[in-house]
Amino acid sequence: MPKRKKKMTKKQKEQRTKLISTGIILLFVFSIGLFLGENKNSELSLKERITIFMEETADFFNSEDPEPTETENQETTISFLDANQGSATLIQSKDGTNILIDSGRYEDKDKKIIQQLDQYVGTGGKIDLLIFTHNDSDHIGYGDLILNYYNVKEVWMNGNDATSKIYERVLDAIDESNALYAEPKAGEKHQVGPFKIDVLNPTDPSDNDQNDDSIVTKITVNQVSGLFSGDASQSIEKAIIDTGVDLAADFILMGHHGSDTSTSEEWIQASQPDLALFSAGANNSYGHPGKDAIGRLRKYNIPVYGTIENGTITLVIHEDGTYTIKTEKGENINENGA
Repeated sequence: MPKRKKKMTKKQKEQRTKLISTGIILLFVFSIGLFLGENKNSELSLKERITIFMEETADFFNSEDPEPTETENQETTISFLDANQGSATLIQSKDGTNILIDSGRYEDKDKKIIQQLDQYVGTGGKIDLLIFTHNDSDHIGYGDLILNYYNVKEVWMNGNDATSKIYERVLDAIDESNALYAEPKAGEKHQVGPFKIDVLNPTDPSDNDQNDDSIVTKITVNQVSGLFSGDASQSIEKAIIDTGVDLAADFILMGHHGSDTSTSEEWIQASQPDLALFSAGANNSYGHPGKDAIGRLRKYNIPVYGTIENGTITLVIHEDGTYTIKTEKGENINENGA
């Protein structure tokens, strides 16, 4: 992460607020003491009354903050959130582990992504890992709000700088949070709760191609694997295939919102998915999903679901390695001939 102007951290702000609050409370205690001293009919002495009040005040400041509300998750789920022309995927396990891949595009006053996260992880809930696959605005859009609103433990970015105001806001939010920061590289293996994460890209960020520097991962839980490729193009797909890494997956999140520039036939053959998904907005000007990309999947009789047709799509992963697909609406688009 680039060097930045030093700002007051979230913890420092909390300490400053606490000091100010303490001063106000002490002034209040002193005033109460004067008032109580005039009450001659009390059974307790002034000293005893002030001592009790001070002890209660100390208990108030030493008490732990209440835990944020979190929703119960009965099974492991992967929710491809309806992010309009953006991307955001929430992965949750039964033990309460939460991973968020990308944060959509900041484009609506209703903050739909925030509303969905409140529903799934609870207001102010914990996010163990926040992965920004790359720094385009449709993938980091709500990143600063998520870092401010939720208890984010760790953040991954691709290490390729951007110049947008949204990117600057996200960096500021990371600086002010207590989250760990990392720039993972191809070949790394991580374990986050029950989730095994294999990093497939980037190798060495080029600083001139956000899409091809996308963090590409294979995530496995309960013997079910998925490929998440950000906006990586077919050239990156080929480079990953050429490394010989195991790409077998039960499902793939189509690269670049289902664009024709991603999800090559070689990628499909290497991963052999049973299911493909994409995130795109209705009537978008980019032509997502691409007809050629959908056609390549149709050639192999692979069902395709997209937020453009189905709203939020959730895979419920069972302990026996099977999964169930739930959608807000509609069926897979290959099934109805789109």
